[in-house]
Amino acid sequence: MWDELKKIEAEAEKIRSEAQAKAQSMTALAQQSSEKLIANSQAYAEEEGQQLYAKTVEEANSKRDEQLKANEAATEKLKVKAGKCMEQAITKVVNSVIKEAKP
Repeated sequence: MWDELKKIEAEAEKIRSEAQAKAQSMTALAQQSSEKLIANSQAYAEEEGQQLYAKTVEEANSKRDEQLKANEAATEKLKVKAGKCMEQAITKVVNSVIKEAKP
């Protein structure tokens, strides 16, 4: 009976040792997997960030170009209006000078 008990105890110790080794192996594998997942997530986040940055720059450039075109159109309108006003002002000055020059 004593031998049988030692045999059972040795078998239990063997099972415990194997279970501990397997648990350590699984823990190491889980650690490796999580580190790989974190690295992949960081790479993905960086790529997404770069794409978002590029898209934002592209949109800003497009809006700037649109605003520039609108400003150029407004400038042309103001030049035309100023030209008309200048013509009227010159005509008034010339007429005024002619009136003053007549005795």
